[in-house]
Amino acid sequence: MLFLTVPTVEPLISPLAPFLLLLPHWALFVAFLFATFYLWLSHWPGKNVKVTLVRASRFSPDKVPEKLDTIVIGSGIGGSSCSNILAQSGQRVLLLEQHEERTGGCTHTFRINDCEWDTGLHYTSEGMGLPTHRAGALLKFMTKGKQEWERLDDPYDQVLFPPDSNVGEGKPNNSIYDFNSAKPPHAPTLVRDLVERIDPGNEFLIQQFEAWMTLSTMINKGFTALGWTRVLPRALHFLVSRRVDQLYKLASYSVRDVQYALFNKGYSIDQLLEKCPRAPPGNEPDPVLRRVKGNFESDINTLNCSALELSLTFIFLCKTCQSRSQSPHRGLCSNTYSSHLFSVQPRVATFAAQGITMAHYMEGASYTKGPTQNISIRVSSMLRNFGGEVLCDATVEQIIIENDKAVGVLVRNTSAGKDGPLTEIRAKNIVCATSVFNLHNKLMPKDHPSVKDFFDPNLRTITESNGHVFLFCKIKGDAKELKLPTHNLWYFNSYDMDEAFDKYYADPVTHRPPTVYVGFPCTKDPTWPKRLPGVSNCILISDLGYEWVKKWDGTAVHERGPDYEEFKNQLAKHLLDILYETVPQAKDKVEYWTLGTPLTEVSYLSSFHAASYGTRCDTNIFNRLNDRWTTTPHTRIPGLYMAGSDAFLPAVCGAMYGGILGAVSILSYPTTMRFVFALLSEFATSIQEDNPKMSRFEAYLKALSKFGTEPVAN
Repeated sequence: MLFLTVPTVEPLISPLAPFLLLLPHWALFVAFLFATFYLWLSHWPGKNVKVTLVRASRFSPDKVPEKLDTIVIGSGIGGSSCSNILAQSGQRVLLLEQHEERTGGCTHTFRINDCEWDTGLHYTSEGMGLPTHRAGALLKFMTKGKQEWERLDDPYDQVLFPPDSNVGEGKPNNSIYDFNSAKPPHAPTLVRDLVERIDPGNEFLIQQFEAWMTLSTMINKGFTALGWTRVLPRALHFLVSRRVDQLYKLASYSVRDVQYALFNKGYSIDQLLEKCPRAPPGNEPDPVLRRVKGNFESDINTLNCSALELSLTFIFLCKTCQSRSQSPHRGLCSNTYSSHLFSVQPRVATFAAQGITMAHYMEGASYTKGPTQNISIRVSSMLRNFGGEVLCDATVEQIIIENDKAVGVLVRNTSAGKDGPLTEIRAKNIVCATSVFNLHNKLMPKDHPSVKDFFDPNLRTITESNGHVFLFCKIKGDAKELKLPTHNLWYFNSYDMDEAFDKYYADPVTHRPPTVYVGFPCTKDPTWPKRLPGVSNCILISDLGYEWVKKWDGTAVHERGPDYEEFKNQLAKHLLDILYETVPQAKDKVEYWTLGTPLTEVSYLSSFHAASYGTRCDTNIFNRLNDRWTTTPHTRIPGLYMAGSDAFLPAVCGAMYGGILGAVSILSYPTTMRFVFALLSEFATSIQEDNPKMSRFEAYLKALSKFGTEPVAN
């Protein structure tokens, strides 16, 4: 028979040939159909392709491939992931990046004065580095296993608080809390030890803590279900509708309101799913609760803790209040510390973002081996194997819409400025991986109906995320010799983050930022000592409103005048003081520093109003009214799609999923089946390598289960 001669199945079927001849004709026909279907399903163009890693070239019209299938705008993890999957499916893809020199978006790195810094990926979940987790399996699939990760030791985060509730600004912090992964050796004794230090037998506290964790699990599963609705035909959405409805319900509540309902009012999960009471305004009068609120209510830009430890730290810090079991303020605070990831204050942050954030670091954290820049290079290099190209220094000025269909883009060299010549490039599909705000404010024709709808307050309530301030420091000396921290530091200068940030946003020159991330990439990357011997680096990050730098927007980099430089120097002084207080051994060792403001995000990330996170994760983001704008790869314009954080969720992992969803929305259902099967096959291989005693069939079942139901945070 014909199918017996196919090399991929012959070893399996040839020994069975004598028995097959004894089967009835219908059984042979079924076997033939099965073998044919298997061969069709297992045909994935990207399988076994050897990729040569090459950095992006600068844009010029002669480098643009002919007969393009898809153009992807933006080379962050979302755009790179989208273009990778499309290329592996056999498409000819052009990936365009406006940065003059490098791809990567928030994952790119840069060098100045013989030192190197990352820009957006400061650490991520351990699951991103494990091919036995869905996120890690996807990354391995896209990079052909070339991207390696280093697990961070425990504690991977250390939080520094003021010594008491009356601390003034500028005073050093001396209350320290370590955060570890919620798995052995910490998991077995973590709960017991902390509860023993609080109030053994306090059933109310345990019950409400468990309710919080259950709600977070529901949110996590809800996001998995939401992802399936972006892939499945609408007729099959009923399969996951219950979980999606629960997600949208919980997403309509703020973090602070859920805390108030659970820990002040004693609500059950069922009661909370019915209605959530509003938390009263004003400051918490209890000094212990002010400290608890400080623990969880920062809104810095990167998640920093294990969900379990966050909740248990909450339990520990609530001892005084919980001992007064009938206190009207008991347990007011919980896990809004996790709102660091999405850069929103607790009183407006959606509980849905909080829940998904909690799970992300449950098993620990990891960092790239080598520069974070490598992620983009290793993901996007696949394009050239299928006739595509990756080009930087390519600013897309406009998406071409003809007969209400996206058909191409107008591009000019970023380095040429606004006077540079425009090049028209056409393709069957256009993907915007640079946020829905860039799409409608910059890339779409101003008179298009979709743009008019976007600016109609009756049709859209989402807003853009905050901007940030970055201090990049070069430190003289070896990190080990200087005893620089291998963990991340989180500086807190207040216990009421809402009030503290209101004060800071009103005058960031006079006031210190209430929370600051302090990280040392040189201590996380095992390749650093060989690549940059005798040199260390440090990054400090906090929030800063775009309105404070708006008047300089439109000016050239390094040409914004003395007032701007003085403004930067004042911000830098606050951050340097915080560095020297938290890491005194760095004092007198900082050889060089440079400070970035929200305008840095505008210039180098092309973020609209410095919104490098895309859509703000407040309670509006999951309002059904905004379904057409965010958390979806689809637009109402044929041929135009979204990828990245606005196609699903913010941060590196969420944007990666958004890139995958963007690709799947373009692929046909048969091609999507092939992609899923190819991914599952590699996923199963990794699972089997991790557990050699597992059969291939068991590994496939395990991979299928994890792929279909594993929370998106893993």
